[in-house]
Amino acid sequence: MEFLKKLFCAIVMSIFVLIGNLPAYATVTDVNIVPPLPPTAPVNVTVTAITDTTAQVSWPAVTSALQYTVYLNGQVYSGSNSPKASMTGLTPHTPYTLYVIANNSGGDSPLSTTVNFTTLSPIPTAPSAPTLTTTSTTAKLQWQPLTANYNIAQYTIYLDGQVSTTVNPQTGMQAATLNILTIGSHTVAISATNDNREGPQSQPVSFKISTVPAPLGVQIYNKSADTVWLAWQPVPGASSYNLSLNGQLIGQSYQPSYIFRNLNADTTYQISVATVMPDGEQSQSTNITVRTEPLAQAVTVTRLESKIFAYIPDLQMYIEILFAVMVALLLSNTLKFSLRR
Repeated sequence: MEFLKKLFCAIVMSIFVLIGNLPAYATVTDVNIVPPLPPTAPVNVTVTAITDTTAQVSWPAVTSALQYTVYLNGQVYSGSNSPKASMTGLTPHTPYTLYVIANNSGGDSPLSTTVNFTTLSPIPTAPSAPTLTTTSTTAKLQWQPLTANYNIAQYTIYLDGQVSTTVNPQTGMQAATLNILTIGSHTVAISATNDNREGPQSQPVSFKISTVPAPLGVQIYNKSADTVWLAWQPVPGASSYNLSLNGQLIGQSYQPSYIFRNLNADTTYQISVATVMPDGEQSQSTNITVRTEPLAQAVTVTRLESKIFAYIPDLQMYIEILFAVMVALLLSNTLKFSLRR
């Protein structure tokens, strides 16, 4: 019995020894990971480098922000890892609204302040080459305006390569007058400027200021469907006169008159006459506009009747009455002759 007690105690002690030598097991502890707060709203959003189709937007970096989202007119335009973005493909001369949101793993920031901007107009193209009318000291220019989408603010007139004057856009054809010009040859060109910048110049046009008097009293004294008879006052000392039709030199006259032949019927022509002196110096042109007669229509009985009746509307009625009276008289005479027999 005593032996069994000692055996039991030995077994118990062995168990405790074994337990004491077992490895310890780690205790599992629950950990709550707290996400970061969303970033604050971006401030001082600025739009710069605005052109007709592009712009740059930037803002100071926001603490804890990992990314930014740019909204244009309320729609997501782009994302950016840095506090700036480039915008391309914009529509010229168009207003836009823009704001920015900062992002991190905690969510989105509030919206930045909205920024409004407007893209510039398209860069102007070169205007058409001007037409000129000159005197002994002035030149009057005319040219076609650029289309409305360019939003032209002014046109610049270049005389002999230097800025001479600027003019504001006008309704219809554009015009400008250059005064107190010196005698000799000159060139003139035109450019257009808008809110974007100045565009290229038109093709230059050459002209000459001369002291030779231009012909006076130019007039058309007769015309037909294909011919125009022209006359003017003679210029003292002139050796001849140059004749132009629609800007093209077509003839020379040694008398103060000229006949233009082989013209088109019912057509408007610009006729110019310039004095030529014995030394070859030429005056400014005197211009006149004429329209040839339409082709004459062939005369027919039907057309003649319509012309007569159109001129005297009641003539047809009187003719019909006269015809009826004549028929009645003939019938009456025939009846009398028959009764006498």
